[in-house]
Amino acid sequence: MVRLAMFIAALALVLTGVSASAYAFTHGHVEAGIAFLWPALALALILGMAAPKRNQT
Repeated sequence: MVRLAMFIAALALVLTGVSASAYAFTHGHVEAGIAFLWPALALALILGMAAPKRNQT
């Protein structure tokens, strides 16, 4: 259950960052698009590594 909650939280944060980045890119603001995209991808990576592992029992 904790893994699902972490996945949903990470997904919401990453989609927010990617959406803001896409909006900035479509309006010609390349620097702002990059500024929103990198933290979203870094957050996804960090939360993915911090997620608890599955029980193999």
